Amino acid sequence: MIHSSRLIRELRPYAFAEIDKTRDELERKGADVIDFGVGDPSSPTPEMIRSACKKAVDGRAGSGYPSYQGSSEFRSAVAIWFEGRFGVSLDPGEEITATIGSKEAIFTLPLAYVDPGDVVIIPDPGYPPYTAGSKARQGRCIYLPLEEGRSFFPDLSTLQSSELKKGKLLWINYPNNPTTKIATREFLREAVDFCTDHHILLASDEAYSELFYDDRPISVLSIEGAEEVSLVFNSLSKRSSMTGYRIGFVAGRKDLLAPFKKVQTQIHSGVASFIQDAAVAALSEEAHVAELRQEYRQKRDALVRTLKALGLPSVYAEATFYVWARAPEGYDSMQFSQRLLTDAQINTVPGKALSQATTAGDRFVRFALVPSLERTKEACRRMEGLRL
Repeated sequence: MIHSSRLIRELRPYAFAEIDKTRDELERKGADVIDFGVGDPSSPTPEMIRSACKKAVDGRAGSGYPSYQGSSEFRSAVAIWFEGRFGVSLDPGEEITATIGSKEAIFTLPLAYVDPGDVVIIPDPGYPPYTAGSKARQGRCIYLPLEEGRSFFPDLSTLQSSELKKGKLLWINYPNNPTTKIATREFLREAVDFCTDHHILLASDEAYSELFYDDRPISVLSIEGAEEVSLVFNSLSKRSSMTGYRIGFVAGRKDLLAPFKKVQTQIHSGVASFIQDAAVAALSEEAHVAELRQEYRQKRDALVRTLKALGLPSVYAEATFYVWARAPEGYDSMQFSQRLLTDAQINTVPGKALSQATTAGDRFVRFALVPSLERTKEACRRMEGLRL
């Protein structure tokens, strides 16, 4: 018998793949499921982006393999956007590299920095590739719970000196998936100082930086001294409804970015040039982003009102396109998610499915605001009939 690798045997099933399977089984049986599960926007990619992509397919007909780090046009567009948005100047030639979305880049980073036995510090609940990429390098994953009582910020002071001696990488993700929390300047200052003191790379996943309602999130690179220890990961997927295009970037100081760029040359052959041209168009225009934010605000407001009317203990929807709702008394996350699916045909993600090692998500359910506004209102009507 030919056995799979230890990594494959140890990895948990990818939570969202399992959720898709359950939803598909119900729909095959004829259920009208309203799907708030996987965070895949249903809004069409804006027309101006699609048009740029179509034009580029012909314009790039003979372009061959793209650059590993991305076209100069794409990197310049990222630099211009980043400075305009965050007030941070980046050298497009040395401090930005294109990526095939964020997921691949997040999984790949440990190949550049983590040796077997090195410690990787990961928020929990959180994005599964933080763990998968670390385990692929036989890193030791240390999970810090994102607890309601700490406003969903990890407690870095709980780490032991023995763990810090082997510490190599700290992941943070704000605005946060799934808790929706926006990072305060004080927390980002704390994270930068922590990584500086312990010679740890700070990897900041900022994929939801543009999905906010009131307070505008900042980048970790806006913090003085952060450039000495930080890499930023971002994507066009959520900002511009470009999930299927698979285009993002990593930004940071030349010497910190270089190992990642070296790994890229071994993993893939670059992002398609016509996709990069579409991303340049997306980055050059903010009106469609504002429209998306308004659409998500309407859906958020309707869902939050309904969940609060149901008597849920707490409902969070500060940023991202998620709602993080604490299950009613007497339910854990799995039970409440199952109740919504069985009695209202509403698909959600139980917080337990997003947790690797702590219980911080066990009492919460995540709603992704990806159904249309009308379907969201229909889900609200269905939930109004529940008796919890």
